Amino acid sequence: MNESKISVRYAKAFFSAAVDRGLLDLVKKDVDQLLLLLQTQPRLKELLASPVVQTSEKRSFLDLVFKDQFNKLTLDFFHLLLKNNREIYLLEMCLNFQGLYGKLTGIKSAQLITAVKIDESQMEKFNKLIQDRFGSKAEVTTKVDEKLLGGFILKVEDHQLDASVSTQLKKMRRELVNSIKN
Repeated sequence: MNESKISVRYAKAFFSAAVDRGLLDLVKKDVDQLLLLLQTQPRLKELLASPVVQTSEKRSFLDLVFKDQFNKLTLDFFHLLLKNNREIYLLEMCLNFQGLYGKLTGIKSAQLITAVKIDESQMEKFNKLIQDRFGSKAEVTTKVDEKLLGGFILKVEDHQLDASVSTQLKKMRRELVNSIKN
């Protein structure tokens, strides 16, 4: 079976279970936290994908780390993934879950990458920009990347607005090189 089909099916099943039990918002918080960990802690993803680590060890680890933080439904979902050897798709399942949540609530997911950390008033301006441009609210995650030099990159679902200084400098360099060649 296709990997994307696997992650979509499991995400849909998990999403439906959360809706049916009235736990959607709680489970969404778990998924957001888990997604952040999977994206920022490569060792967690390696552990889950490792064929060397026994399933029972993975289960013990997940229970130990998340038992007091996550909803029982989320933990049961982990156990199901482990039982069916699908834990390697967890990152994609989380992303698909977020997509389903966004469709249901009308809230888009967005990522804002800046050269320096932004304050609350700047964040409000970005939220207003997203609402004006895309016609809906967005759940924005932020990331600092000093390589941008200044400005920002805003990704809203499959759209990207790149207003970074580094990109502007690259464009200027390309134009200068092209004008010298001609």
